[in-house]
Amino acid sequence: MTSMGQTDGSTREDYWRTVGQVGAQRQPLGDTDESAQWPAGSSAYRHVTTPHSGIIATDGLSDAAGDSLGLEVYVEGRELVQDPDGEGRWLVSALEEAAGALAAAGAEQVDAALRDHTLLSLEISAGDAPADWVSEGRLGVLVGVELPGRPQSIGSDVRVLALTPLRPSELAVVTGEGPAGRRRVAEAMAGQGWYSYADSTRPPVA
Repeated sequence: MTSMGQTDGSTREDYWRTVGQVGAQRQPLGDTDESAQWPAGSSAYRHVTTPHSGIIATDGLSDAAGDSLGLEVYVEGRELVQDPDGEGRWLVSALEEAAGALAAAGAEQVDAALRDHTLLSLEISAGDAPADWVSEGRLGVLVGVELPGRPQSIGSDVRVLALTPLRPSELAVVTGEGPAGRRRVAEAMAGQGWYSYADSTRPPVA
């Protein structure tokens, strides 16, 4: 079994302090994040604010208390600045379900997928997502779209990956083209200046 990089709560908090103002630890909205599969057997999140955006990040997928996944995942957008339980609730729900899917898959499977492809895609339940983001009751997301200037790891061996919701037309490209489609959509987002930012008003890029 491959040993994944690990962190503790203080190390994760120090990382996010380089990005913005770190708020109190949050509990999940529901039970879709498969908390029993997290290293410590429970799940938690951090709310971080920057001058232009809010962030909700997993706080413990890489925890040293158990079998670390070697990564943390976050979602970022203007709808998360004030109250993550308000207009940005759909993004928090998406992050939690995606975190659950990654935790359930396990460290070795997730690590192998990231080594092979860099970008991952998931289809999760629509939850609270706006109707024009939903395809047949599902919401597509990319995991791993890079934001220039944002460190992609804590230390050298724990990945910090953004979760980015997909419009139905973008999900169709990803589904139809696989890894090449994921890259094409991510490059189109970057070309229009969105990068990994999540925003309900973002127009389709594919």
